[in-house]
Amino acid sequence: MLARHLTLPLVSSLLLLPSACTDDAEAETDSTAETDSDAGSDAETDADTDSEAGTETTGSEAGTETTGSDDNPALPELFDQGLFTVDPTTVDCQLDDGSTTQCYQLSFSNYQGSSGPFCPPTIDDIGGVGIYDGPTNPGFQVLKDTLWNAMEADGYDIVDDEGNVTVNGGGGVASCLNMATQDLTLTFLIPVEPVLLDTPNEIEIVELYGVSLFDGMPLTGHPPSVVDGPPIPGSSGGSIPSLDPCGGHGDPAGYWHWHFNAKSSQSVLDAFDITEVSCTDIQQQTEGLVGFAKDGYPIYSPLEDGSVPADLDACNGKFGVTPEFPAGIYHYYALHEEAPNLPTCIMGASALMVLSID
Repeated sequence: MLARHLTLPLVSSLLLLPSACTDDAEAETDSTAETDSDAGSDAETDADTDSEAGTETTGSEAGTETTGSDDNPALPELFDQGLFTVDPTTVDCQLDDGSTTQCYQLSFSNYQGSSGPFCPPTIDDIGGVGIYDGPTNPGFQVLKDTLWNAMEADGYDIVDDEGNVTVNGGGGVASCLNMATQDLTLTFLIPVEPVLLDTPNEIEIVELYGVSLFDGMPLTGHPPSVVDGPPIPGSSGGSIPSLDPCGGHGDPAGYWHWHFNAKSSQSVLDAFDITEVSCTDIQQQTEGLVGFAKDGYPIYSPLEDGSVPADLDACNGKFGVTPEFPAGIYHYYALHEEAPNLPTCIMGASALMVLSID
């Protein structure tokens, strides 16, 4: 375990990193961040009452034992228990609505299994994928010659005279970003009883959205803008974060995170007619439970019974019965064939110190 400890509160974790990381951070700044805006919901009052009745906890010496009620399971029971580095427990936590409650404390080892590709070495090679927001040929696309030519046309000197792509240039140099992962433990605080609030909490660029069910890694908002750079003071644009074909990559702080629901990322590649790369590391699942938002509500892949669910709200969610929650609960759906494909807001309150990294 590393000697350092990072706790990600209301502000971007990149602001907590040493200045030596600034070059990489300015280019990427994918550290998850919490905003101080109130989370909320336009869901009905009875949905709030039903969803909050879902769990109860009983203490034990080996960590807090969690037991579901009203036919709904406790959140930790739905994870592969082998993913946890220590037994899940419950602790006191403060939510961003100012209240104090109980949160599940869930710890996972950092994921380091992606086979890529990420940044290609030359303009003739095929890399991973990225999102370009410059004026020439913008959008979700493969990291290849058409992108580099577009960036060059927009004034970003990212390819040298020999056709080599600049990778992790730092110092304001236009580059493709590919950050290494480290041996870390990631610990989340997720409310035991989710609290629906009055207005949605918009997920900002690189803000933490939730936790992935299959590997325990962070789900985050959009990657940083190429044009504007990361959302920290003094940052500059010109660099594009590389994503593997399943929609994830390493953070400057050393931990892996997903900008996509990786379980349905292949359908996004197909929708954008991307054939040069495919998501082969993660088994695809266009229906079913895939994670939990940081407010404690479950996240499902985009389809239900073969089609996009009807009557979804602004955060792509609704209250209803699911296979895992037979008593009913508010839940989200990943976006269908959009890039990125995670919802852009949450309806509930979340812990102020939602993610710690050791």
